[in-house]
Amino acid sequence: MVQKYNREDELKERFNQFISSKVTGENIDYYSKLSIEDFVDIKTALSDINNIITYKTTIRFMDWLREYFSYVDANYQVYLNEVLGAKPSGNGYDIMVTGDVNIIAEIKCNKPINSGFKFGSAKRNGIIKDIQGLLKGKSKVNFDPKSAYKFLVIYDFGEHTLKATEHLIKNIPSEYRGKVELYTYQTQLTLDKVYVVFIK
Repeated sequence: MVQKYNREDELKERFNQFISSKVTGENIDYYSKLSIEDFVDIKTALSDINNIITYKTTIRFMDWLREYFSYVDANYQVYLNEVLGAKPSGNGYDIMVTGDVNIIAEIKCNKPINSGFKFGSAKRNGIIKDIQGLLKGKSKVNFDPKSAYKFLVIYDFGEHTLKATEHLIKNIPSEYRGKVELYTYQTQLTLDKVYVVFIK
């Protein structure tokens, strides 16, 4: 006899499995212990997850810059403190280095839509807006991007991220064509392009 689907059983199993395997390591029915208010509190706490992923990706890219640019390495703590002091909703660049070398970077943690090979339209538009800001500057930032190395940093969710990014670059508005390039270790950086770097 086929067992009838039970929505609550499925929700309970998925929630308990996640909490047990990823957080506590104890096989307990957490679902049944929590009230609706408790779930609301969890949802509020989890609303910062994207900011956490973006922050951690930003720090990893700072380490990447440190290996590539000796100036960043020598002044790492200064720029790390700027990242730590920036609010998630800030209007500036996610990373901005000025001095012997100028660097601006935008950090994105977008997953392709439905685990496919394209970004959804809202995410795509957000990425293009960031590319525009890297190439043309931002009204709220008094800085000319022409004098800076420009990076669009994307968290690497695997092959889907690469394919979605390639699709985006291939179909980018004509004014940005030829100005966005995937970074490889053979890339010779210039100031007139945005380089896409994948960070895991």
